Amino acid sequence: MRDLISLSAFPKSGVTYLGFLMFHCLFGDAAAIGDLEKKYVIDIHAWPAMPFAVPEGPRIVKSHFPFGPDRPCVGRTAKAVYLIRHPVDVMMSAWDYRRFLNPDDGEGGPADGPAFRQFVHGWLTTGGAEFEVAGPWLQHVRSWLDQREIPVHLVTYADLVDHPDRELAAILRFLDLPVPVDRQAMAVERSRMAAMAALEAEEVRNRRDGVFYRPELARSYEGRRRFINKGHRDCYATLLTDEERALADRTFGAELSAYFPGSAGASAR
Repeated sequence: MRDLISLSAFPKSGVTYLGFLMFHCLFGDAAAIGDLEKKYVIDIHAWPAMPFAVPEGPRIVKSHFPFGPDRPCVGRTAKAVYLIRHPVDVMMSAWDYRRFLNPDDGEGGPADGPAFRQFVHGWLTTGGAEFEVAGPWLQHVRSWLDQREIPVHLVTYADLVDHPDRELAAILRFLDLPVPVDRQAMAVERSRMAAMAALEAEEVRNRRDGVFYRPELARSYEGRRRFINKGHRDCYATLLTDEERALADRTFGAELSAYFPGSAGASAR
């Protein structure tokens, strides 16, 4: 039986933000925000067997798996929202996340030093291979957007951030979920980056398990590192060298042209 809605994205593409929007639209009034990914928009990586708090409501999961018939929950997925983000912006968020998970790393700026340039080269030559659970960015995107088994609604991270009201309304129409306009507006307001950062700060301050805080990450938080970070944009133009941009065009050119036609590098092919 296909009874699930999947919010699918490569890691560090903004799916946590999308999850907040859906939570506040559909469950927010009667639900504890700390249970967002445990009971309402279930993170199937962290809580694969957790039951839905509202079994009769929309059953939404958050997933970083590529599409494949053997992947968890794919056989139960009726529809999917696929969130795509420019691969070089994903790369920068992945760099930040690597440093977040490893608090003993140096405190230098993200674009300083040979370690960063080595990371960039590895990302660009492998098509974005940083997360074992997802495979390379290039293969992840193609696995979801080339398949025809599950209906998919595509939304870009930039559009979701810049036009959340419009994109949220389109997502809800695709999913056949009627939500009043005023409630959609409330969901957008409660899901802004500042609101998510404030929730993370509260969880850290109280050392309370929730959407963000985990005891095993205490040392990262003590070092003032955070999950909610910079929301990188336009990194292709601002952080890559000319040589790196040429390599990005060779690796991601077809996807840049197809999904980011207005972005730098999209004219390479």
